[in-house]
Amino acid sequence: MSSFTNPAWLPFSVSEAASAGDATSHALVSGEAWNHLLKAMERVGEIVLSDAVPHEPVDMASGFRHLLVLLGIGIDELLRRGLDHIPAVKPSGMDAAYKWGMECPDCIYLGSALKGHETYRLWGTRGSARYVGLQIMSGMASSFNALIDDFDLSADGAFEIILSAEPHEGNWIPLDEDATMLVVRHFFYDWEHEVPATLSIEPLSRQVPMAESAPVDPRTALARQVIALGDFLEDNLRFFMDLAHPNAPNSFLPPFDGSSIGAAAENRPVIGSWKLAPDEALIIEVTPPEGVYWSFSLGNTWWETIDYGNRQSSLNGHQAAVDDDGKVRVVVAHQDPGVANWLDTAGHSEGAIILRCVRTDTAPMPTTKSMPFDRLTDELPASTRRVSLRERAEVIEVRRRAVSRRFRR
Repeated sequence: MSSFTNPAWLPFSVSEAASAGDATSHALVSGEAWNHLLKAMERVGEIVLSDAVPHEPVDMASGFRHLLVLLGIGIDELLRRGLDHIPAVKPSGMDAAYKWGMECPDCIYLGSALKGHETYRLWGTRGSARYVGLQIMSGMASSFNALIDDFDLSADGAFEIILSAEPHEGNWIPLDEDATMLVVRHFFYDWEHEVPATLSIEPLSRQVPMAESAPVDPRTALARQVIALGDFLEDNLRFFMDLAHPNAPNSFLPPFDGSSIGAAAENRPVIGSWKLAPDEALIIEVTPPEGVYWSFSLGNTWWETIDYGNRQSSLNGHQAAVDDDGKVRVVVAHQDPGVANWLDTAGHSEGAIILRCVRTDTAPMPTTKSMPFDRLTDELPASTRRVSLRERAEVIEVRRRAVSRRFRR
């Protein structure tokens, strides 16, 4: 019997369960697997209704919506099991609607299934995204991280990279025997003008795929996946709720190394939380780091990034205005304060916030100060950039168009 390589809170566990779970066909025909899923759905519903989370209208509505998002992501993993025999660089299940784990508002996540014993050719053109990162995953472990700019590219940005266990001349990515996935991240700074890389992959070693030693009965496979779907729904919700630090709202924790749970090694997120009454605001101040990429993104209590197409709930190093003293000050507030660096709560009462620092010289700890909304003018420097309602509307329209282009559904 195969063992799980992914924990239950990851959606990949739902697909993997078909050959790694321990249920039998009896769990399907008896209704045990289906009842397991229904009971898990009941338990997560109780979490949304519990006193452990905010009960404001937007918070509660987004909570139940988030359960549907997790259910949809898990179902997608279940149904697509076995459809990745031919390698292809495809979009992940995350987009502007399917959101979990504080996905990055500047990012397109792509990937391709791999086998460690194969040799692959990855080719395409660089595009103009601020950051294009390549990562090799072996289950939960990251065995390789690089920027596409670390490789030799032609004058027009074309490239070819070999992925293999054996060293290869020229552009080469090492694969260990347990390699399972190529992950590609595009981080965009200028949403309106930057374009993604074009990427294709093909196997060069034509080995005959290894057949399963003992094919799994389809009833058994489905029973295991339905059970894993229920486990994913509950474990994912609890995992990200536990990452928050509600005992210290409106503050940040030291930089976090998330490489053990799939994050890129060069990404040093500084994770915080926020909690504001309707008449309050929060000023977050930081000296922006030097390097490839940094951004702030605001999330709700369910660890979903707040709608970044229709709201200014994120700001990156290209979008944020810098004050005359070299510092960036962002204002988290329920209503528009008329400053350029507003992060819109969209009616949520509390949630997460992340300062992402990717290939930067530092991962600075921001300072925070909460106050009544009507005191903001007194607390912000005179050089803080202000915007009119018309300018705000123009910024939102640019975001809407960019997100619509980025995600085709």
